[in-house]
Amino acid sequence: MVSETLKFQKNTENGKVSEKIFAERQLDELISDNSDRKLAKKILELLQDSKAEEIVLIDVRYNSNLADYLFICEGRSQLHCRGIAENVIIRLKHHGEINLGIEGELEGNWVLLDYGNILLHVFHPEIRKYYNLEELYAAPQLKDGKNNINP
Repeated sequence: MVSETLKFQKNTENGKVSEKIFAERQLDELISDNSDRKLAKKILELLQDSKAEEIVLIDVRYNSNLADYLFICEGRSQLHCRGIAENVIIRLKHHGEINLGIEGELEGNWVLLDYGNILLHVFHPEIRKYYNLEELYAAPQLKDGKNNINP
């Protein structure tokens, strides 16, 4: 049985990180833009179909100018990671969603799919622990001893 963890992380106004477990039906509350919400639901469905593990959705609208939301998940092996990414690419293409870029699909340790406002990171578990993107994006950066919430 695959462990199903769906987490949503968001920085609050006071600089604290809010983390909650969510269900697919709650994406309507978590993502305000309709087109982003539809794409996020489809990506989540495809990740679950591909047996992706430890799925996290991070709201980075105020932390990054690259995207509004990040999906981070992991596969059990390099082959599984490549399969997850391939499934997402092919199935979204059939629904008219073309990715803007793909990185790492040959190696399978870390596959990055760019869908404009939504980025998908598919990690091998060891690589995910090493880079720890959840903490990088969720925690406000400390610089010169001051809490810098705005990038």
